[in-house]
Amino acid sequence: MPTQLRKPRWSFLALNAVVWIAMVIILVVVPDWLESWFPLEVARVIGWAVACALWVVAVERHWQRRVGAFARFFLQLLLWVSAALVAIWVSDQFRIEL
Repeated sequence: MPTQLRKPRWSFLALNAVVWIAMVIILVVVPDWLESWFPLEVARVIGWAVACALWVVAVERHWQRRVGAFARFFLQLLLWVSAALVAIWVSDQFRIEL
């Protein structure tokens, strides 16, 4: 793709950062909200599904244009797992056991 048609790299990185933060928020809020109806593990899976859907809708197309399939798999796996681990840590920090 010609360089004049591509958005600057900083915009791609900023979009990824915003979506990653949104994923962390979803992965904290959704399971905590659903925990009264489902076990925590099931609620986390539902949160994961919502967060991944957000990623696919918001940034997957940009990744496909910029990064090959093999590298994209490992980079996105790293980003997704880090979002999940941060969300679990945040959630555990504010969890009150009754």
